[in-house]
Amino acid sequence: MSLAGRNTVVKVSSDGEQFTVVQDLKEVTMPMESDNQDISTFGSNHVKRLYGLRDTSYELNGLLNLNDINGQQKIRQSLVENTPLYIQFLPDGNNGFQQEVMVASYEVSASAEGVVELAIELEGTGEVTII
Repeated sequence: MSLAGRNTVVKVSSDGEQFTVVQDLKEVTMPMESDNQDISTFGSNHVKRLYGLRDTSYELNGLLNLNDINGQQKIRQSLVENTPLYIQFLPDGNNGFQQEVMVASYEVSASAEGVVELAIELEGTGEVTII
């Protein structure tokens, strides 16, 4: 079953309990990676691997909304004040992933012929929970 991207919801929280929607996002990416370790030995005919450390990050892009104090500004505040932040990434609007994150970057850009845009990079810390 395919999902419509327009139904995607991203929420953030400072306590991991009360989540609020991040407004005015247009694109979200969530790469999940594993640093797989090669454990092949002499005599092996095929590569054997062992799961290593896993890593998840989140890239949020959209329009800057200075009135979104519980979403966009909560993310910026987490970066500036070094406070905890949690994310829920819900591709169908209800189900998806939750994780504690650290803000890696919060970038605002503008051009004379365009709108003021926002790009945020979050790095996961700890396990991803499926919700």
